[in-house]
Amino acid sequence: MFSILFVNFSVKIKKNISVVLNGQIPSDKSLIQRISSSDYIIAVDGSANQLNKLNILPNVVIGDFDSIESFNDSNVELIEANDQSKTDFRKTLEWCIKKNISHISIFGISGKSEDHFLGNYYTLNDFSNKIDWIAFTDFSIISPCVRKKEFNSYKGQKVSLFSMKGDTLVSSKNLEYPLDSYLLSPSDNAVRNISISDKFIIESSNNILVFQSRK
Repeated sequence: MFSILFVNFSVKIKKNISVVLNGQIPSDKSLIQRISSSDYIIAVDGSANQLNKLNILPNVVIGDFDSIESFNDSNVELIEANDQSKTDFRKTLEWCIKKNISHISIFGISGKSEDHFLGNYYTLNDFSNKIDWIAFTDFSIISPCVRKKEFNSYKGQKVSLFSMKGDTLVSSKNLEYPLDSYLLSPSDNAVRNISISDKFIIESSNNILVFQSRK
């Protein structure tokens, strides 16, 4: 259940929306700038504390507020999501969908508690067909492949593929170690491939997560 604590706000569809989790916030200045220059910033619970230290004010904070410090800025919408059967991240993505938000950039996805770290990727996989998302860390760009997708790349970029649920048939173009209807199970069998062009193509029978190294 969502309980809106401040109700004088309306979400307008923005082009550049960032969702910040309470994991490891990137240290790369270009990623910090990407967050701060967003049209709309959604903080997931305790990430509001980290944004505050960076002097970045979110537009909304969503969660059960079990890890958030005092937050009294009247310009910030606070939405209490008390359903303990779901993570704050999952509840945030559901809220985005209810608000007809179609594309988000995600930060703070990794680091800190390992169970949250792993759970975040399962959550992202579950929402691959429901919302267009891309995640950024200091090391990687993570995005889903739903059926067939062309990815911007660069020669020598490391590319890793993960099936999160069940076996998936995967084919590729412009990777050093080509895949041709390869049966990918939930494993590390498709990590550290290498792009040989400025673009590559992945085709999969089920949703998979694609990790691309950052320069």
